[in-house]
Amino acid sequence: MKSVGLITEYNPFHNGHLYHAQQSKQRSNSNVTIALMSGNFVMRGEPAIYNKFTRTEMALTGVDLVVELPLLASLSSGDTFAEMAVKVAQYLDIDTISFGSESADLNDLQQLADQISTLESHPDFKSKLKEGKSYPRILSELTDSHELLQSPNNLLGMSYLKAINQFAPQIEAMTIKREGSHHHHSEITHHQFASGTSIRQSLLQGNHHWRNVVPQVAHNLYKSPHVSAEDTFPFIKYQLTVQHQEDLKSIYNINEGFENRLKSMIQQSHSFKAFMQNLKTKRYTYTHIQRILMTILLNIKSQDVHKDIHAVRILGMNDVGRNYLKHLKNKFPERQYITNINQKNAHYFQNEIKATHVYNLMSHQTQTDFNTPIIRK
Repeated sequence: MKSVGLITEYNPFHNGHLYHAQQSKQRSNSNVTIALMSGNFVMRGEPAIYNKFTRTEMALTGVDLVVELPLLASLSSGDTFAEMAVKVAQYLDIDTISFGSESADLNDLQQLADQISTLESHPDFKSKLKEGKSYPRILSELTDSHELLQSPNNLLGMSYLKAINQFAPQIEAMTIKREGSHHHHSEITHHQFASGTSIRQSLLQGNHHWRNVVPQVAHNLYKSPHVSAEDTFPFIKYQLTVQHQEDLKSIYNINEGFENRLKSMIQQSHSFKAFMQNLKTKRYTYTHIQRILMTILLNIKSQDVHKDIHAVRILGMNDVGRNYLKHLKNKFPERQYITNINQKNAHYFQNEIKATHVYNLMSHQTQTDFNTPIIRK
């Protein structure tokens, strides 16, 4: 069975995602479409608007198999996110990885990815890092492909290409052009496609503009509770209040004395948004700071960071996905393809299980990794 993998967050699933899944399956001549999806926390550095079980149901309107990406991938920079996602794809024996991009020119993206790989080891790159410049800014200063670097999906696509070259060169890459609005557009203006940002805004504001830009068959799934970054603030404030600065130093992604800034700013901040504004520096992007806050919320230590894949969690599947999973288990009997969490296999997914418990504290939901079986469509 030929397979195509989609590295996703589906926050939430919308028509653009459905288009990407359909085009990827068709253009790669694949039998099965596999979504490698972030769990209850996403790369933006915030909780997903819906939990991973609801988003799996949404995704199964367009894909055949949904697999959870490790929490550490979703709390990391683009390169680490890409590395872990590609390793999951390799574990699932995926033939092709398809990603959306504003460019849609794979050759251009590959050439720039190669150029960036070379730049990252150059003294000028390291010098600019020491100056406190952000990663995107350094790239724009050291390359002449500014237009490609202005688009977040192009940047992430180049991270996928670098990771494929390094960790799974047997996997083919393809890209599908994003249709409709840009990634960060906050309003729904297109009759069929919209950004995840604008759809989340519509849902949180309680209007119905989102209804035209998500699959109609899944409309009943787009309901409250909606979870946002603001919901994390009381829990983050508690963590920063009770933890000593020395303990904060061991949290994943905290370095260069940032724990001191966190401690000093938390007491004068009364909301997540205000805290972010107080923390912002030239050195760190808002997204990077938000990821740090999520690692504090979840108490993820640097010692917890392991990038190798020893098991994968299957969240949902249809009949095509079930057949592919059966094929995998026959081909790789030594690999762990987990469909239901229990005490025997829970050690593979300790971070993901903890993330679900914390997500439920904020959302007052009761679906856990232990009481929610694999979702079948």
